[in-house]
Amino acid sequence: MKTISSETTFNTDLSTYADLESILWRQAERVSARAKQLDLGGRTVVLKLKTASFQLRTRSASLEAPTQLADRIFRTARAALKREADGTRFRLLGVGLSNLAPAQEADPSSLIDLQGDKRAAAERAMDKIRTKFGGEAVGTGRSFRNERPIKK
Repeated sequence: MKTISSETTFNTDLSTYADLESILWRQAERVSARAKQLDLGGRTVVLKLKTASFQLRTRSASLEAPTQLADRIFRTARAALKREADGTRFRLLGVGLSNLAPAQEADPSSLIDLQGDKRAAAERAMDKIRTKFGGEAVGTGRSFRNERPIKK
């Protein structure tokens, strides 16, 4: 296996950063879950976009250490998405991990990024809850961003 990825082809082309960002989060969660299931992490995060005219754009970013965390995958790919979401209409969005490594090498603790360590701990806690109660038992606020608000 050389990559772990997830991509979605849209029913209608999307061009706004907000729409693409919410889909990117779901893709990052899928890639993360698969990496964890396979006991792998990736040193390179790859963003894949296909325009309405079928031109393929891929952007990659290398990390200091492999990751299998959805938050790190998302944040890395989002930086590339910000540069690419310029009003162009896209028909496909995907994200993936390459340059794979064993899970034991993934996501070492860092004294530099304490907030990242807190997000990683929260994600690992959610993984334990999902394992015990099912995949939909817990999620992040970002997962519900496009949900309709509850009317009271």
